[in-house]
Amino acid sequence: MGANAQTGLIVGLALAPCRVLRSNFAALRKRRPYIYVAWFALASTFSLHAKTELPIPDQTYDILANYCLDCHDEAEMKGDVNLDHVSIDWGQKDNRELWEKAHFMAKEGVMPPAKKRQPSEEERAALLAWLDKNLLENTPIGGTPPRRLSAEEYRSTIRELFDLPDYELPLGFPKDSEFHGFNNVGEGLVLSPPLMEAYAKVAEQIADTIYPPARKAPPSTTRTAGPNDMVLSFSAGKVVDDALLLVSRGHEIFRSCSWPSRMEIMSSGRYRVTVSAAKHKPTWGGPMKLEIRARELSASDRSRAEVFRLLKVMEVPSTEPTTITFEADLYEGQTLLFRWMNADMAHDYSKFAQHMREWFEKDARWLAAWQHTVFPNGDFSKIRTSVIRGRSGWEILSKALEDPNLDMSNATMDNKLTVKLLELADSNTGMFNLADVLCHYYFTNGPALEFHEATIEGPLKMVDGPREQLAKKLRQQFTGARKPGQSDEVFTKEILTSFLPQAFRRPVDEQTIDTYLGIAERHWETGNSFDDAMHLLIRNILISPRFLYRLLSPGEIDEYDLASRLSYFLTQAPPDKRLLELARSGALSNPKTLRAEAIRLMPTQPTDAMVQNFTSQWLDTKLLPEIMPDPVFNFSEAEIGIAEEEVEHFFAEILTRNLPMTDFIDPDFHYTTPQFAKDNYQYTPSENAVKKEASMASDSGLEKLPIQRGGRFGGLLAQSAVMTATANGVDTQPVLRGVWVLENILGMPPPPAPKNVPALTPDTRGATTPRELLAAHTNEASCASCHKRIDPVGFVLENFDPVGNWREEWPKSGKRIDSSGTLPDGTPLQDVTHLKSWLVDNIDHFSQCLAEKLMTYATGRVPNYKERKEIETIVEANHAKGNGFQDLVLALVASETFRTK
Repeated sequence: MGANAQTGLIVGLALAPCRVLRSNFAALRKRRPYIYVAWFALASTFSLHAKTELPIPDQTYDILANYCLDCHDEAEMKGDVNLDHVSIDWGQKDNRELWEKAHFMAKEGVMPPAKKRQPSEEERAALLAWLDKNLLENTPIGGTPPRRLSAEEYRSTIRELFDLPDYELPLGFPKDSEFHGFNNVGEGLVLSPPLMEAYAKVAEQIADTIYPPARKAPPSTTRTAGPNDMVLSFSAGKVVDDALLLVSRGHEIFRSCSWPSRMEIMSSGRYRVTVSAAKHKPTWGGPMKLEIRARELSASDRSRAEVFRLLKVMEVPSTEPTTITFEADLYEGQTLLFRWMNADMAHDYSKFAQHMREWFEKDARWLAAWQHTVFPNGDFSKIRTSVIRGRSGWEILSKALEDPNLDMSNATMDNKLTVKLLELADSNTGMFNLADVLCHYYFTNGPALEFHEATIEGPLKMVDGPREQLAKKLRQQFTGARKPGQSDEVFTKEILTSFLPQAFRRPVDEQTIDTYLGIAERHWETGNSFDDAMHLLIRNILISPRFLYRLLSPGEIDEYDLASRLSYFLTQAPPDKRLLELARSGALSNPKTLRAEAIRLMPTQPTDAMVQNFTSQWLDTKLLPEIMPDPVFNFSEAEIGIAEEEVEHFFAEILTRNLPMTDFIDPDFHYTTPQFAKDNYQYTPSENAVKKEASMASDSGLEKLPIQRGGRFGGLLAQSAVMTATANGVDTQPVLRGVWVLENILGMPPPPAPKNVPALTPDTRGATTPRELLAAHTNEASCASCHKRIDPVGFVLENFDPVGNWREEWPKSGKRIDSSGTLPDGTPLQDVTHLKSWLVDNIDHFSQCLAEKLMTYATGRVPNYKERKEIETIVEANHAKGNGFQDLVLALVASETFRTK
């Protein structure tokens, strides 16, 4: 080729469209190396990214050409991946992500596919080393975009800012989008028009709470409620003739109290209350005492009577109606609540059991009738405590009392049926039902208290209710004390100087203060009051980007950004005064100070926001409320709640006690209730085997129970919540569980399924088990490479049914479950104990995965290649010094990744 021809080719190549260059580059490079060099020199002259655009070395390109470009050049682009490039501009994020993906595929042996020609170990190592070097050198740490507060963070920020601990977002408030498993990642936190409208409504709601509209006195009315207007819950009351009978002094209002079904106070004020009541079949001479309380209708029917304000104790001395009239303050949203405070019986464990014991000791026939009602076969083969309910139980008991042939042979206090009966009377499983039955004895035989009528007249005058009292308190907190003679302008500037740094979580300059002051001044100029201007300021502050967003300041992360990041990570709330003071002094970024503050803010309870929010998203237990298990599994809503609590207690225990990372997989303890352990995990710990260590408090009765390491139960992979969340309530799907483990336990998510792969292949004839169906589906080469990684961990969990109970056979087919498989590294698996053992031996895989999840949750961005390398170093160092979970969290907080915007 002559010089002119060569020059023409070079110029032509330089001016050719990129598509032509890419398609001809491989051939050009092999045939005319000197032309390639000349072209690249010319192309580099025109490069807009000279510092970050680098040529692919010959050796590397040859490896790509030999093993990758058959499928991933511009012509084929399988999976929409094109690796056929002259050079790579490492400054472009999309390019880094592409080659990072290539690095992952090559490192894990996913690519080239198993049936394709494979590079030698040396070639694969060379390719990985080249990619690793360039990714590390060209990937910057950081990159979180301005980050809107998530809905949970927004709610908690309002709670803290205005001292509203029970504040909840209104129904219909837009939900956050999930991005990489979490709803607080910057890229997913978009600001849509519906969300902006919701923010404006919340801002107005908060402003109304602090500065409520002026009230107008309503006209006085008289309302009356008789026996048939009263709420009857369970066996709390019964209407007989023209009276409502009350018989229990239990604490829970739905079992002992009654209240008008339609008598709600609409305006807080002073009211005149008239109540009429009488004795019913009294058995003793003193007066009966009727409690009259003010009950909030919004309160749960399971509330205890004592939490409601006592208005009056009415003495009822006679079987003739007694009427009293008194005045009392009643508040908006309240009604009257009635309870017989000195009744014979109570829905109360110790009191009820003692009441029954004394009765049994005096009346053997009474004891025999109860034995027949609860133990119809005369032994423990059938116990009816869960079946007998109120009237139905009373009918059985009444027939037994009237039966002349009633078996009296067991009616002694030392009889085993009597002992068991009294145990039930003192237990959660029996007391309430037995007491409900006994209520009907009193309805029939007395004594009972008769309620006849209640009248409310008013309001006689207006009073401040809780809403008005709260508003006064919040106004005082918002404005502070006004100095004598201080003008509206000066006072408002003082308010803004104090409040804006709290709202924006950082200092504000004089210009910002003056901007908001100008809003108030313009409002006054149009004739509005001081309170109206404060209402407007609150609304404006709460829709400001500086309130709604984090990381808005330009440049590197500063002390205040660091304070917010640490606080929202560990408490899901804005930084407190101590953190902001440390940020102001510049001390927070000191490693020792940062570590000390992380320890101070570290969650300690399973109910802490970080524990509940992080675990529910990481482990997908947020899905549990939406799952309705098939009735065949006998898994109630209450048990779903216990399963979720198990995870939270388990996570909190490992974190607070700094237990080793291996305890997530194979611990020697489990948080659950003894009954749940028996029903769902098939073990009953002996009393003397229970650990003496203090357990975390739980309203559901969870205890820290011991288990043997190495067993099939225990750890994340055997917890009922996880198994339920990874099923659908009806059946299990090995692929879904397998993918879940790869994503959330191993941190090795498989690539998306190829677009042309059907849900099931047509030829599944003869397949009767999930394994056979899946085998028929994955014979295709395009499926095999991923399913080789997914299926073993999916099938090894098939012994757990859709709610986590152990099973040996696949449903319907009756065939024994084959949970065996082989991991990609050649490790054979027979059941879940083998997988747990492998994970313990290779715990850094799990530690790396969990650390990356924590970092994503904390920083609002998915760690990039360089950040994952830093996390890998942290995981290895933590392993070397004991592998404690809290130590890992503290090391992550100290990392450059955490401390970089």
